[in-house]
Amino acid sequence: MDPETGLSCDICVNNLLAVVNTKLLRDYAQIDRRLRQLAFIVKHWAKIRRVNETYQGTLSSYAYVIMCIHLLQLRRILPCLQEMEATYYVKVDENNCAYFDQVEKLNNYGAHNRDTISRLLWAFFHYWAYEHDYTRDVISIRTGRIISKERKDWTRRVGNDRHLICIEDPFEISHDLGRVVDKFSIKILREEFERAANILQFDPNPSMTLFEPYVPPLLPNLLQEETANAASN
Repeated sequence: MDPETGLSCDICVNNLLAVVNTKLLRDYAQIDRRLRQLAFIVKHWAKIRRVNETYQGTLSSYAYVIMCIHLLQLRRILPCLQEMEATYYVKVDENNCAYFDQVEKLNNYGAHNRDTISRLLWAFFHYWAYEHDYTRDVISIRTGRIISKERKDWTRRVGNDRHLICIEDPFEISHDLGRVVDKFSIKILREEFERAANILQFDPNPSMTLFEPYVPPLLPNLLQEETANAASN
């Protein structure tokens, strides 16, 4: 994080796959501006609610963007660029990275869908709270569809890869972006998705409640200590 601006960024050295992934996300964002807006809000929410920390067993910002693209593909706002005739191709290690990148030809692709950002934000959280089948499904923006865990052989834990929420990397397709999520953090994630969906559905002032900073619950001994201190004061 830059100490003057407070901005944080990732620096990659000799990581060509990250460059190609970034190009793919940028090209999707150029098709419909709602992707950029939705991803910004979701990533801000994830940071405030502390569910974007992979070292704590939650999801990366990159994973959240993939999840946003998936939603917009399901709603026919974005196409599946990797299912179209490739105009861009590069091979990175053993990964064949090819897709249609002439996105200026797709500017009106999702014009028939008039969903607002508020509607899409609700749809995002509602999908992950109530619609996604965590036991069977893998989201795949590479195919533009949901595919099965059986097809990916992601039905069991292998080493530290747990496959409790399955998000296929679009180019390194053996890589599950949700592999870091464990049995404790999946519970937190699903509770947060449900909380957000319910706020957007029922709260008359959702923007205030949705972005309330996450406060970890007190451990029993700390709770007793605070109660004792309050009583003494």
